[in-house]
This record gives sequence, C-alpha cells and structure tokens, in this order.
Amino acid sequence: MDLATYFGIAGMLANAIWPLATRRHYLLLGQVLACGLMFSHFFLLNAKTGALVMLIAGMQATLALPLEKHPRFKSIYLYSILLTPLLCWYTWGGWPSVLSSCALMIYCFANLHMDIVIMKRYLVLCILLWFAHNLLVESIPGLISNALALSTLLFSYLSSISGKNLFKK
Repeated sequence: MDLATYFGIAGMLANAIWPLATRRHYLLLGQVLACGLMFSHFFLLNAKTGALVMLIAGMQATLALPLEKHPRFKSIYLYSILLTPLLCWYTWGGWPSVLSSCALMIYCFANLHMDIVIMKRYLVLCILLWFAHNLLVESIPGLISNALALSTLLFSYLSSISGKNLFKK
C-alpha cells in the first residue's frame, strides 16, 4: 500500500471515532484530526477538490474550538462560512458540488452550537449529504467512511438523547 492509502484508512478510522465524543471540544478535535488525515490522503492522490474541502472543513472545526470560551470569536467563525460558496464555484462539478457545499455549510452550522446533542443532530444531516455526494461520484471508500461515521454518530446521538451512556452496562 502507498502512503495515500494509509492516510485514507487512518482518516476513515478517525471519522468512525470522532462522533463518539461526548464533549464538544473532543468532538471538534476529532474532526480536525480526521480532516487532516483526509487532506493528506487527497493531497497525495492529487485530488485537489477533496483536499481543499478537507482543508476548509478542518480549518472551520479549528475555528469552532474557542467559541465556548470566547463568544466574540463567533464573527470570525461565521466569516469562514463564506469559503464554502467560493469553493463550490471554484471546483464546480454539478450536483456533487451542490451536495458537498450544502454538507459543508451544515457542518459549519453544526459546529457553531455549544449543545452537543443539537450539534450531532445537524452532523447527521451533514453526513447524509456527504453520502449522497459520494453516491454521485461513485466513491466506494467515501461511502464506507460515511457509513461508519453515520453509524457511530447515530449511536452516540441516541445515547445523548436517551440520557444513558450506552457504553456502560
């Protein structure tokens, strides 16, 4: 296997793990890690659009980290949303671009929330849009990554809304 494949596998695993975080800070750090790994994967494959999307998503997750302690940082974070339509225009590819941009906007909106249950609710919609995107571009690895992330996110979300820790007996 080449280096790009290793980064892709590590990114898929990170995407399956970050949704299990029970604190917003750790969930965002997991997103940053997953985006960094997937950015490296796409960059090494010379897949510029995928690399740019992961770079922006990772940057947005990083910018969302200080929002809990520094609410005034919100305006800077909101400006990062403007990168999404620019990316869509720059990398236009039809419906996959629309789905990707919608997913990225919802991702950004989800990470704006301090309540992890609300955050996860929006992230479910985001992953469903990424799933639709990956169906259109016929990316089997992307679909697998989305299915893993969606499974663990739904598990974690249901655990959060039930008030029970489903990891304990």
